[in-house]
Amino acid sequence: MKWLSSSVEGAGLARFGVLGVLSFLLAVSTLSGFLALNLTKVSALGACLGLGAFGFGLELVNLRAKARRRELASLWPEVVDSLQSAASAGIGFSEGFAELAHRGPLPLRVHFAGFIHRIDSGWPIELALDWLKHELGEIHADRLLELLQVVIAAGGEGYQESLRNQGRQLREDLSLWGQLESKQGWISGTAKMAVAAPWLVVAMLSARPENAAIYNSSEGVTILSVGFVVSVFAYRFIHLLGSLPSPPRVFA
Repeated sequence: MKWLSSSVEGAGLARFGVLGVLSFLLAVSTLSGFLALNLTKVSALGACLGLGAFGFGLELVNLRAKARRRELASLWPEVVDSLQSAASAGIGFSEGFAELAHRGPLPLRVHFAGFIHRIDSGWPIELALDWLKHELGEIHADRLLELLQVVIAAGGEGYQESLRNQGRQLREDLSLWGQLESKQGWISGTAKMAVAAPWLVVAMLSARPENAAIYNSSEGVTILSVGFVVSVFAYRFIHLLGSLPSPPRVFA
């Protein structure tokens, strides 16, 4: 469940929680299965498409998490530069975040504003930083916020130098990952479409009563069940071979 929790946070759905997201996907997949059953009159196909809709929902959450993490990661150099400039001017990091809440990257302002609100409400700084980690759900944010916790514990020693090193390492990582993802993404996407295509054909064929009768027979149910299992294994195989191993969120 750790990967799902990380995906939910990365997709910006932390406020709903893992159980909330799973409940919503289960409701949508059940509805999809009933709709497919009513349209095709094939019970096995309705069950397969319902399960497929649940898996597709999980895939959407995962894709949303990846897209959002890429977006946030591209904004972090600006955040680090802003904090570094504030530190050079003798401004504390809390005031630096307050400035980011007003003039920082637009997608991040609401998160920084929430962080400042919690600090003003009396939250301990460590707890507020942990909240911001869960809200952002992104590895570069984890590293920066963990760095701030270490700096706070050390009394602010080495703050500017740490931000400088963080910014340099961040730009190197983003450049490398951008090159790798641009080459890998289209291959993986094409393979996933190939897994879904046969089920679209089956759904179209089931519109004819004689085909629906065949799929409702014991042989038809067996074929659809075996096809569904093969599709699941093929999908997992694509993930194993076609996905880049993302660095774990050690500080999550």
